[in-house]
Parts: sequence; C-alpha cells; structure tokens
Amino acid sequence: MKTLLASLCLLACASLSAKDLGMNPLFKHYIGTWKAAGELKGENNNTLDIKEEWTGSADGDNSFVIRGTRTINGDTQPFQWTITYNEGADSYEANLTGADGSQNIHFEGHVSEVNLTFELKAITGSGQSSITITEAFAGTGEAKDVIESKVTFTGDAGQTTLEGVIKHEKEKQP
Repeated sequence: MKTLLASLCLLACASLSAKDLGMNPLFKHYIGTWKAAGELKGENNNTLDIKEEWTGSADGDNSFVIRGTRTINGDTQPFQWTITYNEGADSYEANLTGADGSQNIHFEGHVSEVNLTFELKAITGSGQSSITITEAFAGTGEAKDVIESKVTFTGDAGQTTLEGVIKHEKEKQP
C-alpha cells in the first residue's frame, strides 16, 4: 500500500510539473527578458539578418507566453508564442502569431527536461514543407542564460530552403 501511495505521489508531482509551465525544469529558464541575433541563409545565397527582443512568462498553470519584436533585414514586427501542454498527447503545442493575430502558425513540440531542449515542428503547406526549430539552453550552473535556436525551413519536395542559428542571451537584472 505504501508503494502504491508513493507511486501515486510521484505521478502527481510529475504531472504537476509538466502542467505548471512556470515551474517546469525547461520553461522556468525562459522566464525573463532576452535579446537575440542571428542569420538564416537561403537556397540562392540570400541571407536574412534576424534580431529579436522578447520576454517570457508563465500565463496560468498550463500556458507560457513569449512576446516581443523581431527585425528581419530592417523590418520590425511584433510576435507572440503561446505554448501549452497537451496532456492527452504528452506533448506541447505552440502557436506563433504576428501583428493583430496575423501569421498564425501551429507547431507541435517535445521537451527534454534532461538536455534542456525544445523541438518544434510546423507543417506549412502541401507535401513536406515545414519549419523546424530546435532550441538548446547553455550557460553555467543554474543560470542557463543562453539559448541557441537552430531553424530549418523545408520546401514541398523536402529540400532545405532556409536555415541558420539564432543566439538568444538573457538580459542581466541589476
């Protein structure tokens, strides 16, 4: 009976940490203000220069929100990521929206709490066109104040059309 009770307690604690994204071992590191820069290179040697400023915060028990601005080759636009945990599928869902709710892209994701990685994929058209983002935290000790985002766009034939890395750094608090 004690073993059953202990197992139920462990299961309840694991379920709670997965739902409460502000306390989740991965998402707690997203909390704060960040700046990012990087570039994506395309098929025809075109390059997109990316800069971002954003803030991450828990939004209730089952949601995490990232709000900010993204500048691509000098054009600045607001964006918002809304991330939720899907208990039935034991996975994460993320919606990326632009200004006034435009540019709604739905991603499905998986988290590794051990490696502190977040993998996201969106199917963007017919065939095999997609966007894949793999984020990995780095930093010393508990700080985890750097995120490296590897971004890959693929076309309908499965070919890579755009790819690159964006490095995010957490702003130091005074």
